Formats: sequence, C-alpha cells, structure tokens
Amino acid sequence: MVGLRKAEVEPGDVSGSASTSNALQVAVVAAKSAATRLARSLKAEGFRVLAVTGAVANLEPSSIAATAAVVIHAPEQAQDITTQVRNLRELAPSVRVVVVTPHVNLRALRALLDEGVDALVLDGDASQSLGPAVRSACAGLLAIPRSLRQTLVGPVLSTREKQVLGLVVLGLTNAEIARKLHLAESTVKSHLSSSFSKLGARSRSEATALILDPATGLGTGILTIVDGR
Repeated sequence: MVGLRKAEVEPGDVSGSASTSNALQVAVVAAKSAATRLARSLKAEGFRVLAVTGAVANLEPSSIAATAAVVIHAPEQAQDITTQVRNLRELAPSVRVVVVTPHVNLRALRALLDEGVDALVLDGDASQSLGPAVRSACAGLLAIPRSLRQTLVGPVLSTREKQVLGLVVLGLTNAEIARKLHLAESTVKSHLSSSFSKLGARSRSEATALILDPATGLGTGILTIVDGR
C-alpha cells in the first residue's frame, strides 16, 4: 500500500493468505518496539496488521481505504495525541480510532473522546484487551476500560473539596478561602492538590474551566454547596 511505511516488526505483518484474506485490517501507528508488541496481540486475535512507524502524518487516505481501524500508541511522554487523532480524522473520517496509552486522566479522556476516539486501551492491558476493543470499535461501540468508568462519569469530590473549588471559581485566594472556611492555608492547599488530581487539572484556571464547562456537569453542584443552599 502506497503511503504507509511498514515497521520492521515481523514477517507477514500484512498477510494476503487465504486464512487472513477476509480478516479486518488494522494499522498500528507506534514506535518500533510498541508496534511489535501491539501487532503480535492483534495478529493473535485474527487481524491483518500493518505496522506504521512514526506518526499519523505517514498515513494517507488512499492508503487506508481497506483499513478498518487505526491503533495509535501514545507513550506517557506524548503531548500531541489529540492532534494526531484530529489529523487522522481529517484524513479518514470513517476509520475507527483506538488509542493505547499507559494512563489517562479526566481531562485527557474527555479530549480524546471529543476528537472522536472510538476505543481506549490501557497499555498494561493491551495484550488481552486490544483485540476486543478494536472489534467493539468496528462494531460501532465505544470501548473504555471498566477501571476508567469513574473517571468518565466524573470525579468523586468530598464536601470540603467542593467548597474549596467553589471558592476558587469565585476568584478567592488560598488565604481568603482559609479565612472563609476557618481552615489553615496549608489545609486549603492540600484540598486543592487533591481536587486538581481528581479533575485532571494542573492549575486554578484549568480547574475553573472544567467546573464551568456545562459538559462536565460539575459547576452548579459545587457552587451551590459553597453558598450553603
């Protein structure tokens, strides 16, 4: 297939034999070591696998006409996974997109789903979960690990965390929050750190944006608790 650079994974990664001619073809976009591992898991599930080195930029619409799904491996250090997914969607709007990543927080998960990811697999579970996730995606289902259910539904915040976050949204400083809630400022910082971790936020501004975003379903509840009504 023109436009795809095959990684040197294993002989027969793209098979035209009678036993696999009717199998779904899956392209794997990953570094060589990850491509080898993921390709092996997919082949064990009966897929025809085309390993692609580098990034999604190596794919072209004409090259993936026969590809049912594209698996993108996102190492922990990767910051451009949503961009890669967006680029892939522009190249091939109908192809199923599966992301394999070591871990994901609420912010990253929502971003991936917003970009149109059909399935997400945690890297540590790939040997068992990748094949079923690809099949689910190809069947039109959204596949997310059970362990991420709570992350997708939303973070479980304590009453005090909600109060502190609500006051952050109102623009109060840590010192002002501490005085209002009769807490030590160090305690406020501790609640904020825990809350940010649950939200997948890295700053007060990111937390505020997540709380006020109607899609998260968090804002009204948090602010009402702070007001004491």
